[in-house]
Amino acid sequence: MHTLSLVVLAGWVLTLVCTVLNLLTVPRMPRRVPRSTPLVSVIVPARDEERAIRRTVTALLAQTYPALEVIVVDDRSTDATGAILAELAAGDPRLVIVHGDEPPPGWLGKPSALHRGSLTARGELLLFMDADILYEPEAVAAAVAHLEARQISMLSLFPHIEMRGFWEHVLMPNLAVFLFCFVPLWAANRSRVPLFAIGGGPGNLVRRRDYEAAGGHTSLSDAVVDDVALARLLRRRGFRTEAVRAEDFASMRMYHGFGEIVSGFTKNAFATFGRRYGVAAFILALCLVFHLGPFVVALTGDRLALITIGLIALTRLVIFLPFRYGVVNALFGHPLMIAGWGYIMLRSVWYTGIRRQLHWRGRTYDAGKTRFGAD
Repeated sequence: MHTLSLVVLAGWVLTLVCTVLNLLTVPRMPRRVPRSTPLVSVIVPARDEERAIRRTVTALLAQTYPALEVIVVDDRSTDATGAILAELAAGDPRLVIVHGDEPPPGWLGKPSALHRGSLTARGELLLFMDADILYEPEAVAAAVAHLEARQISMLSLFPHIEMRGFWEHVLMPNLAVFLFCFVPLWAANRSRVPLFAIGGGPGNLVRRRDYEAAGGHTSLSDAVVDDVALARLLRRRGFRTEAVRAEDFASMRMYHGFGEIVSGFTKNAFATFGRRYGVAAFILALCLVFHLGPFVVALTGDRLALITIGLIALTRLVIFLPFRYGVVNALFGHPLMIAGWGYIMLRSVWYTGIRRQLHWRGRTYDAGKTRFGAD
């Protein structure tokens, strides 16, 4: 037990080092004006998005970037999404509404909508983003400037995550914790390794010529995590991609409450690890030993476990403070966050692995015919 406690303690020391390196080396997107203004086509898939679509599109139409078109693919919404979009389009010709059809055989709904949007787009640059993202007025201009300055094929934006209520504050910070604590971002932007490619629904800005050369969403028709998959696809074709912290420019409230969080991540948690049962078992064991074990052993008064808990709290503070998450949650929320995500993983294994059911925006797919994407 003493040896295992030492191993876990050493693991958290390395995690803290990785976290600090990531925060020091992943750039924050600066506010600057691009030297040129190629047409940017923003492509937004929207299926039953009445809760957020007005705010998202209004913010896009308020961008300071002058050469902009906004293409929203209404993916057969059954709520007021279509009516809201029609109202907004009547007041601004830059908003183009594409009415989607049911996805063809072999296609998931979101990749199909993004593909349809790309066919309509006229821009030299394509910005793929989800329908629940709020951009500050300078966001697109800053992203274009950064893409040009770095001479890369794709830029991905990491946003500020809005959280309300107990479970959102407990569970949603895991996105930043996983990314900045356990992924070597300090190396990701400095390599072309597909496994380290970062993409996200808050914004993937990509050069159209490189997107088409890589095969576009036609190559990602069955991709469950299409945004990360796009970054991996481009790297597999030899293109450079980077990710930046953009919490000053973009924010999102991804899910509302415990039920939406669990349902939303059930569809892709198991897929993130290739739907490999051995990998899932390893991840769950790691959660028990590496994340929850120190809290259990600390009940016996074990000094190493107490030191490890202090390291966990310090690591979380290093993440939570710059991203403006709650300090109390940083200090005390780790066991509950890990337990919640362990439940999500088990649920994902059951539904998408054993039962082969993938539920997504009112549609049900055979999970066995889908993949993470670009793998």
